Amino acid sequence: MRIARIVHTAAVAVTLLALSACASLPVTGDVRPGLAADQNSGGSDLAFVPQGPSDGMDPKEIVRGFIDAASSPKDSWSIARQFLTSDEAQKWKPDAGVTIDTGSTERRFDVPEVTKQTTSTSVRLTLQQTATVDETGAYSGQPTGRAAELPFALTKNKNGQWRIAQAPDGIVLDADSFAAADVFAPYALQYFDPSWTYLVPDVRWFPKRENTASRIVQSLVAGKPSPWLASGVRTAFTGDVALGRNTVTPESQVAEVVLNDALPTRDPVMLSRMRTQLERSLSGIGVLQVKITIAGRDTNAGAASPASTAVDPRPLVLTDKGFGYLAAGELATIGGVSAQLQAFPQQITAISAASGAQRIAVQGADGIVSAISDGKTDQIDGRAGLIAPSLDPFGYIWTVPAQAPASIEAWPASGGNARPVGGPQDAAQVTSFAVSRDGSRLAMAVVAGGQFRVEVFAITRDDRGAPSALGAPNIISWPSGAADVAWLDDSTVGILGVDGSNVVLREQQVGGPAKTVDAPDAAQTVAPGSPTANVRVLGGGVLYQRSGPNWQQEGSGVKVLAVQLGGQATG
Repeated sequence: MRIARIVHTAAVAVTLLALSACASLPVTGDVRPGLAADQNSGGSDLAFVPQGPSDGMDPKEIVRGFIDAASSPKDSWSIARQFLTSDEAQKWKPDAGVTIDTGSTERRFDVPEVTKQTTSTSVRLTLQQTATVDETGAYSGQPTGRAAELPFALTKNKNGQWRIAQAPDGIVLDADSFAAADVFAPYALQYFDPSWTYLVPDVRWFPKRENTASRIVQSLVAGKPSPWLASGVRTAFTGDVALGRNTVTPESQVAEVVLNDALPTRDPVMLSRMRTQLERSLSGIGVLQVKITIAGRDTNAGAASPASTAVDPRPLVLTDKGFGYLAAGELATIGGVSAQLQAFPQQITAISAASGAQRIAVQGADGIVSAISDGKTDQIDGRAGLIAPSLDPFGYIWTVPAQAPASIEAWPASGGNARPVGGPQDAAQVTSFAVSRDGSRLAMAVVAGGQFRVEVFAITRDDRGAPSALGAPNIISWPSGAADVAWLDDSTVGILGVDGSNVVLREQQVGGPAKTVDAPDAAQTVAPGSPTANVRVLGGGVLYQRSGPNWQQEGSGVKVLAVQLGGQATG
């Protein structure tokens, strides 16, 4: 779809290791990938040391100093606690969350007039809030900076120095500092999809401290998935599973997790899933292996083998020469599929392909969506006004009319009737949608209330992957325009649209802030690459790939850039 046309149409439409379990794991065995070059182990406190209070600071200076000092979690926020009375220093809970604002220059401190005789007063901080992080580490953005107020009560101590007697729990960070992950960093808690085939990330933000491993394990074992995601995932940590010891100390990239001895089952399959969830959740801090113990004994559980979601590093394209993988200017066609596309009776406008491109969803210029596999072409949905379809890893083809966002249908690979799954009730139009490569989430760009927004839904499925409903929406972005969306990796949605007169690509983390980069002016569609940094866009027949901060031309004469799914289960 062309960005200008879609945006215009939309505008018109609106005018540890410490778990206690039941079995024993060797510390030898399969190797897990370590940190990428751009990852931080997060294994130690920050080096930044803020200034504590000095004599003679007035109430405004005390509150300002406290806000600045709270940006360092070193020694359990020991510097920030110096700005508090002794009682409040014990009560204040910095882990309760984060208020993220536009920056210190827009903060306003309102203070009543005080005299030398004044012994108590208040300070009201007004800021422009852009996002929050709650006590579970879940991030929630705001459409625009909106005013928020934080009250502080102050009193003089016996030395005549002002101290904060009552402070809101949590800390305040400006958006730039938060995005830089200098204080808080994102960690992906890993759950399974309903079929136990894929891992699904649930991004949480925790302070970068020495006990981060314990926080991750505690959140995974004793906590729950984010409410919006819960209906689309499963976890091995259910029932009576609990930590037998809360401290997790990774050593030599191996973490010991102690579980209690009240596990309802010692099923080796379930234990292997526990180990896999723990290892993948802790991989962001450099843990390669998890050793689960119970009652002082190692478990012998192995590790599960979740399916990969990585896409083929070659772009999958339709050109004048045919359909296939493009590499070094040569096109590698695909048996049972390429010939069918060559014989397609009309111009093709969109393609979504399964792993290996053995099954694809195709939309023609007339809007009709068809399925191609095994040398056969089957028309599946001829409703008027359909947008580009999306294919999921379980073989279902998802379709929806642009003017009926609540009428999403999923068509099974085996044929038969579509499965209605619903959709947003308050949206007037949908411009693009895409199922995640693990099949657990659906991203949609819609117009509602006169504004664009991108939201993500959990997909409810049975244990065979059949979808039945969508969960509550999780709004992740409010772009000024959104013509095409695609899952760039398991936790990032690419949003191709316009910002003023510029075409931009917004790389929106699900559960975190976004990064916006300029895109080629003619870009119309976006698709993931491998590695994930190599995003591709297509515009005016030219295929571009992002390489670092720049876009490089990768091919020309391209009619359609297909959206690929990831790999299949390995065992």
